[in-house]
Amino acid sequence: MRDRAKAGRRIYQDIAHRLTEEIASGVLAEGSRLPSERALAERFKASRTSVREALLALQAAGLISVSQRSRAKVTPLSTPAFFAQLSAAAKWLLRRPNGVADFQEARILFECSLARYAAHHASPKEIERLALALAENKRALGKPTVFVKTDAEFHGILAEIPRNPIFPALNKALCEWLMEQRTVGISVRGAARRAYEGHKKVYEAIAAHDPEAADRAMSEHLKKVSEYYHKANSPPQ
Repeated sequence: MRDRAKAGRRIYQDIAHRLTEEIASGVLAEGSRLPSERALAERFKASRTSVREALLALQAAGLISVSQRSRAKVTPLSTPAFFAQLSAAAKWLLRRPNGVADFQEARILFECSLARYAAHHASPKEIERLALALAENKRALGKPTVFVKTDAEFHGILAEIPRNPIFPALNKALCEWLMEQRTVGISVRGAARRAYEGHKKVYEAIAAHDPEAADRAMSEHLKKVSEYYHKANSPPQ
């Protein structure tokens, strides 16, 4: 009985492995539908139960989406599904001593690089998108919930400029993992205005195609965000 269970696990793992290779190689393209469970079972000479378990494993890895009413679909590379799988680990790391500070440091390194890249490579249209996002951010001053949203949108555009699908997904994951930092920090008086001013300096450096200034402006902006978060969490004197 135990040997049969082990064999069953090997079968679904083999199916999952082979489908993963097809997704990675492009044989199964982004957004395409996988064959039906019945067709997959015939192809791999396996039970539909083994196929279903393989599909669930691929879904858990963020490689496909499974719907009861239609065939499984290969998820786009830009999906944050993979990083969503890391959320439990991220939350655990955030609860560790200095956990938030560690994530803040990772965000600074990541976003400073994005700012430098944008200053080098942003097109006129991308700079215009940043300008519009900055204007929306300014209009949201005095509206904390809307401000946090426009804040995330400004940073999201920077992640899209390199046209690397990993960066928007990673940016969205970091945004979600550090959402408490954004919402708590913004509650400090003057924090929203200072954040907007930080965005403005980043934008101006990118528009001027000055990578050093963009890197410096982003670093100063995110360090100030961290300071406001720690100030909000500090016990009253």
